Amino acid sequence: MWILLIINGLLLALNFGVFGNWERAEREPTRLKAEKNADKLKVLAPNVAHDMMDVANKKAIPPIACLELGGINTADAKSVEEKLKLLVLGTRQTRTEIAEVATNMVYLPSLGSKDAADKKAAQLKKLGLTEFYIVQDQSPLRWGISLGVFKTPEAAQTHLANLVKKGLKEARIAPRAVSAAKVVYRLLDVTPEEKKSLDALKEGLSSAEMHECTIKIETP
Repeated sequence: MWILLIINGLLLALNFGVFGNWERAEREPTRLKAEKNADKLKVLAPNVAHDMMDVANKKAIPPIACLELGGINTADAKSVEEKLKLLVLGTRQTRTEIAEVATNMVYLPSLGSKDAADKKAAQLKKLGLTEFYIVQDQSPLRWGISLGVFKTPEAAQTHLANLVKKGLKEARIAPRAVSAAKVVYRLLDVTPEEKKSLDALKEGLSSAEMHECTIKIETP
């Protein structure tokens, strides 16, 4: 009986901390050690912490496995390749030439004579336009000027809107099937930063298209 009373008394004393807080005592050396190393802690400025988070997020974004940049005229291919060299894609970049049939022509109606067409062509060059040619066949468009032929009506409408902004309000769209050589670049493992550069490159090419593609895995 007395033994039970003594044991209960001891347990009660432990709960009230008569013999100290054992759990706290176990944690105390760790806390003291942290305080001693306080001089090694660094407080980051908000902008530095933000930059570190941005770097971590960029690393978390996976690259695009396959991207195609196509619809490029052979005349523009050389300048495009010069810009692609800046990305140092190496073996991740391949080039293919295809024959593309487009059916939506943006054009200026016939100007009536070769001299008039040549004068208009000179004006177009002053506006910074280079992708055009004078139509010289025996069609109703003879001595008119083709300003680009596109696969889709949407692409033709976009090009027409840009030309109108430059002052070519007489430009029109008409159906006309034209086969032309186009260059397609296939790019592999494109990083987010490389994608931004490619977007800027595409913006400078009126007929260019860019989309993700699939990689064909050859099975034995």
